[in-house]
Amino acid sequence: MKRPYWALLALSSFVISPLASATRPRYGGTLTVDLTPAWTTLEPSESEALTPLVVETLVRINERGEPEPDLAVNWQHDADRKRWRFSLRSKVTFHDGEPFNATTAAPALLAALKKRYGEVKVTAGGQTIVIQSERAMPDLLSELSLSRSAVFRKTEQSALIGTGPFRVTKWEPGRRVSLATFDDYWNGRPYLDSVIVNLGSTRTNADVFDTPFASARRILPERTRVWSSATRELIALKAANIHPLLLRALALCIDRGPMVSVLTQRRGEAAFGLLPQWLSGYAFLFAATPDVARARQMLSQLTLSPLTLSYPANDSFARSVAERVALNARDAGINLQPVQGVNGNVHLVRWPLESRDAASGLARLFATLGISERPESLYDAERTVLDEGRVIPLLYLPAVYGISPRVHGWDAAQKQGPFGLHLENIWVEP
Repeated sequence: MKRPYWALLALSSFVISPLASATRPRYGGTLTVDLTPAWTTLEPSESEALTPLVVETLVRINERGEPEPDLAVNWQHDADRKRWRFSLRSKVTFHDGEPFNATTAAPALLAALKKRYGEVKVTAGGQTIVIQSERAMPDLLSELSLSRSAVFRKTEQSALIGTGPFRVTKWEPGRRVSLATFDDYWNGRPYLDSVIVNLGSTRTNADVFDTPFASARRILPERTRVWSSATRELIALKAANIHPLLLRALALCIDRGPMVSVLTQRRGEAAFGLLPQWLSGYAFLFAATPDVARARQMLSQLTLSPLTLSYPANDSFARSVAERVALNARDAGINLQPVQGVNGNVHLVRWPLESRDAASGLARLFATLGISERPESLYDAERTVLDEGRVIPLLYLPAVYGISPRVHGWDAAQKQGPFGLHLENIWVEP
């Protein structure tokens, strides 16, 4: 005889309930986060890892590199892309109860966009914002998705007031920021009650902690899971006033393999282009193998003098990379001495990616190099810069975090919105 449906349902519920209770999201609890940087300001452009917790942008870029609504629900632009009209999300409030509308959003947007476009106008009216410039702004959506274009306010009582899932309750510059869940968050209350972020910390006993690339390896607690993002940072060599043939020879003699396997413990990737493969789709076309013999042949045409390779101060990983480059250079006959500081003939630089939009990422790198041209083909733009020898890419690095066993929902949460920590859908066991 078959069991009644209700009996089967009750029995199945009884059998699976222990498993379900172990995996079902729960509200409450405090998440502790230890980060190595010791920010002294909460400016979104400075403390980017924390930005998604407190503030939001009009637009966000999804995993496919496409713009999606965030605080703006839709937008239109004219044929020349000089005038953009954004309709803002309704029923959104700042953490202090101030309504979010065009008037309260405009000041932060105007300040951010002036730095990017110069003379730009931001007109506010109700839940509509119009952004207008005398020149075309084809990349405006990407610009509005960046942390530096986040919508926020400040008061004498609070260093940062946003519309995000958490609000700042205490700010100790360089030491700690305490956050509480924002019960009136427009996209639903986070599971966590609070988040404590310790700054300038190298400990590994928090629920979440960063593990930056360094010469000294941390000993991780038992059962700690190591999570790596897609590559988000480029390490490269930048030079000026050096013979192009010398730079091409230097690029030929560098062996990135040991850097990846030893220095990054296989978590990084060899870089031959400016943008990583996952972002550009064509980075593999720049790949090359070291050719010391060819480098020596090119150098035979030059009269060589000793050079210095500068790397950022107090950066042990950058020093290790610089020493590896100098070793490869000596194999080809180039005397390249690593030095700490900024006064080298060649500079080792670290460029973090800001966006999942390839054009935006490349434009930012070009701006750093003082290049104003914006070719239609990203590949051609990269190819030209690399052929000129002004930049020699070395490594792509991911963001790496240690995650304790009590933290759930991490992987799915980090796929949202801009780079940085996303904790609104994270939950913890007691």
